[in-house]
Amino acid sequence: MSVIARFVGSVTIAASAVFMSQSAGAAEVWRLSSMMTPDSFEGQTYQKFADLVDEYTDGEITVRIYPNEQIGSMDSVVEQLSQGIVQLAPSGLSFLSRWEDGIRYAAAPFLFDDYQHWSNFVNGDLFQSWLASVEEEADITVLGNIPDTPRGSFRTLLSKTPVETADDIEGLKLRQYQDQLVIDAWTHLGAEVRVLPWGEVYDGINRGIVDAVTSPAELIESMRFYEVAPYIIRTNEYPQAVAWMMNADAWNALTPDQQDAMLRAHSEAAAYGRQLLDEASATLEQDLKSKEGVTVNFDFDTAPLVEKMATFYQQRADAGELPEGLMQAVQAARQE
Repeated sequence: MSVIARFVGSVTIAASAVFMSQSAGAAEVWRLSSMMTPDSFEGQTYQKFADLVDEYTDGEITVRIYPNEQIGSMDSVVEQLSQGIVQLAPSGLSFLSRWEDGIRYAAAPFLFDDYQHWSNFVNGDLFQSWLASVEEEADITVLGNIPDTPRGSFRTLLSKTPVETADDIEGLKLRQYQDQLVIDAWTHLGAEVRVLPWGEVYDGINRGIVDAVTSPAELIESMRFYEVAPYIIRTNEYPQAVAWMMNADAWNALTPDQQDAMLRAHSEAAAYGRQLLDEASATLEQDLKSKEGVTVNFDFDTAPLVEKMATFYQQRADAGELPEGLMQAVQAARQE
């Protein structure tokens, strides 16, 4: 399989030195880059995976975790993933949209009814064809079943100022990641969107660069966003899962037994992560409300946002700006 010769100079000298220092004859090292802190439920999931891989491969493969964007933002990491410098980079699917634009619609704000609807879409023929295109062009595939690892029970918006109705989003300086669909959608909803790496969000809010951020609910506490953005609403913006993006050449180089071990480790780690997520979700609202100065509204009326976004998607459809077959696939996924 061909690999695009692309490199953006995103690997620092220090990181390169770490990568090239593996001793010959040692266990094969798979480098896993994560945006998240080690103590987050995602971070704990990745550590569980690393432990299980070591166990199930009898030490033949070691998964070395680099949390907190230590080796670069996810935008640069996916380039390293394509080049085989990094072997695993679990994160949102939208980072693959540079190779297949349709993939960004997995994170289309206010397009999907619920997690099952979204899961049916992601596992459907259209979306799977997009993933196959990415593998062909960028040598990136996905480990395991994408919906197996939810990235939170629902999505939220945290702000320095109260957001009581949809009208309060007007003019809000909102942090988003570098994805034009999400940027356009929130701009359509009235926000002033500014792009910041995930690891810079806390400081960005603290310094007034942005006023607000959208986040999976369970990452609010581990990232401590509530300290600088204490007004929290539930948006149900879109269902989200962690796609375990993986270098395809590295995967294909494994023996069948090693691949089976990796898949088993992924499945069990994902189940462990869902258990942590369920435990955190059970007390999340009360835990947040107990913090001094924090205001929580998990009953926020999102109907005006859904209505506005229906207009957004219809305008794009009328202009021929949606991927071919998208809305049909979304409707088919709703009926499964």
